[in-house]
Amino acid sequence: MSRILIWSPNYAPELIGIPPLVTDAAERLTAGGHEVDVVTAVPNYPDRRIRSEYRGTIWQSATEKGVRVHRSWLHVRPAEGFLDKALYEASFATLSFPRVLARFRHADVVVCVVPSLVAAALAATVVRHGRLVLWVQDLVAQAARAVSDAPGGALSAAHRLERYAAARADRIVVCSPGFEQYFVRQGVDPARVQTILNWVDTSTIGATEPPRNGRPTRFLYSGNLGYTQGFETLASAIDQAGEGIEVEVVGAGNARGHVIALGLPLRPPVPAREFPALLSNADVHVVLQRGVAAGANLPSKIAPYLASGRPIVASLAGETPAANLLRASGGALVVPAERPDLLAAAMARLRDDAELRRRLGAAGRAYAVAHLDKDKALRQLERAFLG
Repeated sequence: MSRILIWSPNYAPELIGIPPLVTDAAERLTAGGHEVDVVTAVPNYPDRRIRSEYRGTIWQSATEKGVRVHRSWLHVRPAEGFLDKALYEASFATLSFPRVLARFRHADVVVCVVPSLVAAALAATVVRHGRLVLWVQDLVAQAARAVSDAPGGALSAAHRLERYAAARADRIVVCSPGFEQYFVRQGVDPARVQTILNWVDTSTIGATEPPRNGRPTRFLYSGNLGYTQGFETLASAIDQAGEGIEVEVVGAGNARGHVIALGLPLRPPVPAREFPALLSNADVHVVLQRGVAAGANLPSKIAPYLASGRPIVASLAGETPAANLLRASGGALVVPAERPDLLAAAMARLRDDAELRRRLGAAGRAYAVAHLDKDKALRQLERAFLG
């Protein structure tokens, strides 16, 4: 039995924005007999508002499904510019750090979940006798380029923090082979980097027959509404694609106002129990990523999209991790980022060809079952954490 400390900005989101990856891992490790502490922020994702029951307090602790969870306040706002993002990062790392300091000496393994680069650098500084693992979900230094008011000095600082933490980690777990190559190019020993794809529970999210009611072909974007998506591409594509297409955006995030201004139909995230039905009620799922953010993240929505047995239309830069995964799955039409004309053509093609939708959906489902299985991924993750 090992004592494991996980430091993560998000834990157990109840609304769909990202799959509960950290929650899955912590609960599986606890069920396997390990002692697990999670140091995290008060719940605020994906709408970036602190939930009412957590307001007015700096720290709270509770045991959730056997996991000891220690939450800290942080600065967060629904619409974020660079300063807000910097305050979010700094407040999370600063206020949660004392809770890490109180526990890291007793931990056999410290797992720091990136996108928090400041937390990763602090962990790299203090963890000496135990094992330090970086679990990288975002390449933050690259993603920061998508924030229009980010000063160049801040981008350089982000790269320095990333390199510092990576150089001192015993293991770097990434969610994409493209991320693995990124760290190797930074000089990290390939033996210290391991790819474990973000998973999906294919027993919960399954393929069903699409409704047949003569309605328009329904395209669904669900998940985080962020600056890296480029919703203007989707809005322009809808105008060009013609009739017979219905688009819905379901989610929350700091680009919510931008999505509304573009006139895209928007509704809030659904509870987790309703997420499988949300996916199955769509005919096609949509993935978007701006070119400036190419390769900075691997949208975690891809795994449940594929598992749902529905085709995907994706607007992505050419050789990004997400584009490569979708091409490998055989379940998507992928067009270049920020080309609404090509996205419109792909959407029209899927609207007009039900057999193509069926073939792509079946291929995607088969890929999810074979390569994105939750139980297999969690076993790999446990081995990677423990060494």
